[in-house]
Amino acid sequence: MLFDRLFSQKNLELAWQRIITGTNHQYKRFFRPLYYAYEIAIDDNLNDLSKRLKGGSYQVNSPTRIYIPKPSGLQRPITLLSLEDQIIWQAIANIFAEKLKDRRKAVELKSVYSNIIESDKNKIFFVQDWHYSYRLLQEKIKKYFDKGFRWVAHFDLAAFYDTICHDLLMKTVFPKGGENDFSKKVTDWLQKWSSDKLSGLHKHGIPQGPVASNFLGECFLLPIDEALSKEFRYLRYVDDIRLFASSEPDAQKAATVLEVLCRERGLIPQGEKHAIKKAKSLEEAMGTLPSIAPSEDNSSNKIYSLPAKDAIRLLRKGLSGKPQRIVDKSRVRYVLFNSEPSPEILKHCVKLLPHYPEHIDAFIYYFGHYKRALRIIKACKSNLMGSPYGYVQGESWHILARMMKASEMRPLIRKAVDIAKNRHANFVLKWGACHFLCKAESAGLGKYSKFIQYQDNSFLQALLVPIIPDERYGKDDLISKLLQRNSFESGIMLAEQFLKRKLTHKDFGLRPNQLPSQVVNVYKALGIIRGRKMAIDPMGEILVHRFGMLKWQRWTELFRSDYGHALSILKQGDSLFDSGKSDWLKYQNSFNDALFKALQKYLQKNGMKGVAKLIGRNGKPVKYGTLLDSKQIFALTYPLIADGLRICNDRRNNLPGSHPYKESGTKTSWLTKPEQRELVKKLKVVYEEITKVVDNRP
Repeated sequence: MLFDRLFSQKNLELAWQRIITGTNHQYKRFFRPLYYAYEIAIDDNLNDLSKRLKGGSYQVNSPTRIYIPKPSGLQRPITLLSLEDQIIWQAIANIFAEKLKDRRKAVELKSVYSNIIESDKNKIFFVQDWHYSYRLLQEKIKKYFDKGFRWVAHFDLAAFYDTICHDLLMKTVFPKGGENDFSKKVTDWLQKWSSDKLSGLHKHGIPQGPVASNFLGECFLLPIDEALSKEFRYLRYVDDIRLFASSEPDAQKAATVLEVLCRERGLIPQGEKHAIKKAKSLEEAMGTLPSIAPSEDNSSNKIYSLPAKDAIRLLRKGLSGKPQRIVDKSRVRYVLFNSEPSPEILKHCVKLLPHYPEHIDAFIYYFGHYKRALRIIKACKSNLMGSPYGYVQGESWHILARMMKASEMRPLIRKAVDIAKNRHANFVLKWGACHFLCKAESAGLGKYSKFIQYQDNSFLQALLVPIIPDERYGKDDLISKLLQRNSFESGIMLAEQFLKRKLTHKDFGLRPNQLPSQVVNVYKALGIIRGRKMAIDPMGEILVHRFGMLKWQRWTELFRSDYGHALSILKQGDSLFDSGKSDWLKYQNSFNDALFKALQKYLQKNGMKGVAKLIGRNGKPVKYGTLLDSKQIFALTYPLIADGLRICNDRRNNLPGSHPYKESGTKTSWLTKPEQRELVKKLKVVYEEITKVVDNRP
């Protein structure tokens, strides 16, 4: 089954290797410290992830969406998936690459030149170096031009990644159907990744930024590639499409066919970029070839490959006019990512920065060569006041946090606090502002790192861990609160800090079983925690996630041989929590029935109070509802448990799918959202009371 291949540790290991070897540097820079921490215990972490996926307890996370300025003045959306969601997304791409290998081979480097998959399915690099295929694309254009195919129809798709239909994507991979459970699970995950707001979920759009998405976009366009390649001279690089013909009518015909195919798949050609014209030269035939994303810059390389003298000469060639403006962005970016510090280059940077927000990453990288510079401080302060882009402002806050003296920081603190308190603020903006507040606290200006505790984004908190002031490492302070979160990101980021300070979880009054397994794995690998590895308990993780109860490690012990059966019921119900509230209640009540009987066996085995007679005088099992009656021995002994289970069972019996009428004769009704919320609260009490009963046995 595809599920077995998807969830196998081998596939997850390959997915991990392909993530860390990916060339999407701009995306990976947000995650690099997390990657390093997670990899410390990579075998154990991936083994646990595999078990969660197989056990059904893994829950994908809402992504974080950021927006990066584009030359047009609009913004490019980037979807920051949680670390383990990235692994799963790449694992899915691995499966899709195998399924579509033969079909893709028919068009790769013939009509399609982007995201070419490595021929070895087990190779740690997912796609081939783009330089090679890009050069072949240019050679193919020259070949068409030389043969007289000089009429060129140019297509560019609007918001390509955001318009990819999930159902059509799955049909591309499984054109004959089948694998319905696999397809449903993947489309459910894609829907949750389609928006960072639960109210905005939809069935189109894939996460933009991961290498896996680049290939999944190729999969979606494959039917168009196949159709156009058979009849026309068709070339494509990502969403940039060229059609070559020997006459204008032929070019128009090809463009018409392409437009219809695109619209049938919900894709929207950009009208202002659509053109049909005769190329008078090879340069015109080439046109403006697809620009390579900024992420291709080797921004992690700190070695200066350009002396200042050569860098200045190259920079001047990339600028023109008065006031000077960028005319060759590739040349300018190359200089900024490779030049040693130079007063003249810095002067150009601060002048160009307000006019080219799309190059903020290159400017910020160059500013990183300076420990402190008043020109840079002035430019970044100006960005805070004048730039409309949260991304630009956020990057400026990081620079100011690093360069400013305490006296210079004080006037900006109120502005940073307002951003930290704003629930709707841009993620990168919040990250920068909170960084600034941590540095302000370290400079003795006040206890501003407290705002980190109240952020609802665990990824943001994890990124801020390395700069949290030393004073927040008290037993009941900020670090303790971060350790107790259900998410693991902050915990693994704290590993390095604990080693530096010679601290452990015990200094915060915590036991290993109170920490996420990923944190325990990393701490064990570093010697912070010693002892046996904890087993993954999918049932416990589902209950913690859904009901917010405290983590408990004894569900396997309680259910014994019935654990697998009860878990399958719980998993099925939990999958329906949002999409089918009444069906969720049926399964949850069935799980409660199994839980009640497991508890009865436990009470009887250990000679504890509250044991009910499960078999009546007639030799038949006593009904579950009868056993929960308030006058029965169990309810008298454990009223909180019985009351919650009884309320849940009664509401289940009053669903139209169970009975058409209540005992009073009135019609039954489907479960509403407010009712569901109340049931969740009551069941949280039930499950926590059961853990207390088991823990307090004689």
